[in-house]
Amino acid sequence: MTTDHHDAPLRSRADQLVRATWILGIGGLIPFVVGTALILSNSEIMAPPDLWFAVSAYAAIILSFLGGIRWGAALNENGRKSPTTVALSVLPSIAAWVIVLMPAPWTFVGFAVAFIVQGVWDVTAIQEGRIETPWFARQRLVLTLVVVACMVALAFATNEVAAY
Repeated sequence: MTTDHHDAPLRSRADQLVRATWILGIGGLIPFVVGTALILSNSEIMAPPDLWFAVSAYAAIILSFLGGIRWGAALNENGRKSPTTVALSVLPSIAAWVIVLMPAPWTFVGFAVAFIVQGVWDVTAIQEGRIETPWFARQRLVLTLVVVACMVALAFATNEVAAY
């Protein structure tokens, strides 16, 4: 391992990749967490239905992104190269498109379920060696737990509002 002019060890490319994905992943939680906080605090920054839609639209984008990760992983699987996995990898995008059209609180319930299913599918694939980045399982678990917690909180918050 080489050092820079301050004699601090430089990170390997693999370590840089892991760090970058953590930074980007945690950054990607910001719209979920801020949106949830704004909704739970009854913020007047936007009309509630618009704020609900903004959070659910972002959830749809991220769920679609996760499906894209699985598409890419399926194309790079050693040995297996499963057409079924490629076909299944489009389901998160289709689910996101349907879920974003649902009314609150059901949109948030739908996203909670979809993120759980996607997370279990991803972590299982990593544990079985179909995705060859073992560190990614922990990241997917942490990020999924935060997103699902936000979606569950929003389902309860918007259900209370819808009941009035």
